[in-house]
Amino acid sequence: MTITEKYLDMILPTLAVTSEQRVVRKVIKGLHGYAFPCPFCQFMCEKDSSRNKRCAYLIPHKESFSYTFMCHRHKTPECQTSRSFSNFLAMYNPDLYKKYQMERFHAGTTGKGHNL
Repeated sequence: MTITEKYLDMILPTLAVTSEQRVVRKVIKGLHGYAFPCPFCQFMCEKDSSRNKRCAYLIPHKESFSYTFMCHRHKTPECQTSRSFSNFLAMYNPDLYKKYQMERFHAGTTGKGHNL
């Protein structure tokens, strides 16, 4: 298990805020990604059905162990563009991001030639 996958497993249970919401594992381009309600813009939706809609994705990259966050609603500045897993984690959970960053630094998986 890579460091990114370890931290992804840590945040997946927290992405579904209410009991009606779920994180769903999906096959995207032959790889396993995740679909869930966007943690940044779901509270801007008026209807519960819209709020619970899985419009955000963590899409895996082929031939690397990195993911990209993408939201189809684009209702807030945080979800208007796609972001790397590292940037998503920094916005979603800054404390966990600092631990992630330090663990990658100590493992030597930061800098030129590594996914960021």
